[in-house]
Amino acid sequence: MKQAPLDPKVIQRCGNALRTLAHPERLRIVELLESGPKTVGEIVAYLRRPQATISQHLMRLRVFGFVHTKRDGRSIYYAIGHAGCRTILNCIRTHFAPK
Repeated sequence: MKQAPLDPKVIQRCGNALRTLAHPERLRIVELLESGPKTVGEIVAYLRRPQATISQHLMRLRVFGFVHTKRDGRSIYYAIGHAGCRTILNCIRTHFAPK
């Protein structure tokens, strides 16, 4: 069964979202969050990048719903916001895994 073509506005938004996720550090952040919610400090320590850089990446990921936040007292935890992130990571792993 042939699918109807996607609306051009949907295609534009998808392209923007995929470009956002395609950044290597953002992919690493999403991959790290697969194991569970993390604070900015934990992400900074893992990636060994400046806090400001990580915060910018997280903000971009939040715009498209790839990550979301949850406050616990004074701490803010970031977690995967959409199950599709895991699907995308698994597609990357399957496609680019060493043969």
